[in-house]
Amino acid sequence: MKIYFPALDSLRFLASLNIVLLHFSSSSLLSYADNTVFAPILKAPFFTTSVFFLLSGFIYSFLFHEQERIPKFKPFMKERFRRLYPLHIICTLLVFAIIAYRTSHFDNTVYAIKSIALHVSLLWAFVPELGHALNQPSWALSVFFICYALTPVLSKFLNKQSNKTLWLLFSCLWVFVILFILFFNELTNIPRVFSGVNFFFGMLLGKLFLNNAISLPKKALANDLLLLLTLILQGVNIYHFRSINAAITYHIISPILYSVLLLLLANNNGFIVKILSVSWLRAVGKASFYTYLLHCVVIQLLHLYLDKAVLWKYNPFNNLRTTIIIMILLYASCTMYGVIVRRFLRRGIKTR
Repeated sequence: MKIYFPALDSLRFLASLNIVLLHFSSSSLLSYADNTVFAPILKAPFFTTSVFFLLSGFIYSFLFHEQERIPKFKPFMKERFRRLYPLHIICTLLVFAIIAYRTSHFDNTVYAIKSIALHVSLLWAFVPELGHALNQPSWALSVFFICYALTPVLSKFLNKQSNKTLWLLFSCLWVFVILFILFFNELTNIPRVFSGVNFFFGMLLGKLFLNNAISLPKKALANDLLLLLTLILQGVNIYHFRSINAAITYHIISPILYSVLLLLLANNNGFIVKILSVSWLRAVGKASFYTYLLHCVVIQLLHLYLDKAVLWKYNPFNNLRTTIIIMILLYASCTMYGVIVRRFLRRGIKTR
């Protein structure tokens, strides 16, 4: 039986859009929004990459909830690489070419080769100080592939566990995360790589949801009200608690609230879920990780134009109308790319 939660695809879109706009904002392309009510949403941000990890773990717990449905390691990893790695390589090479043309960062040939090698091998995320950031979102891809490599084994293990054991694992993992963030958060680059833990939180959450071990509202109105309350609490968390302790805000409180949001959307109940289940929104959401990988290339191209064509005498991209056009083109192209990739992979499966 295929289990599908349409609203979760739209959650992917909302999360990626927030992150994309955050990076546009920090690249002098959204200065017009600095003094508006949207500034906190753009700069906080409201959603982080933790959503992607939680969602993926949650979905895989359903896809592989039966032992016979768990794929073998090699074909599973091969499919993941085919789906994501080509775009990563394209983005890496494009950003390298643009930066090499725009700046003097790669005048040192050894440093240039080392930077490319670290990104191609997916190792840059773990030793960023050794090379230049060619396409920063690739760090998430590196962590994802580690999670993917562990997915078959973890799925087999979790499928055999009782609800009591799943709750124990879930609680112990949270205690570990809280202690780690409180005592070791100052370690360089650890928080980013540590985001992969949310993938396993998602798997545990999915198993508990599938086993009906989590009580969720049966009435549509109650589900909508809890969704709104969760979003309000996340707003309070981001806009007020962040100044007190950003690590706790982003790596402890936010994942908890994202988990509640995910469960309520997966509950498939209420008006908000219906809105987020619109077909075109789901289609865009399915390809949102491609947008996440590609958007820094777009930022580099826009900066190339500003550097070489207009010499920053004016910025034609710094207005709402242009931002909307860029977002539409970016998400539309990535959605079409996603459709092409899925068709290519299906064709490959049929021919085997």
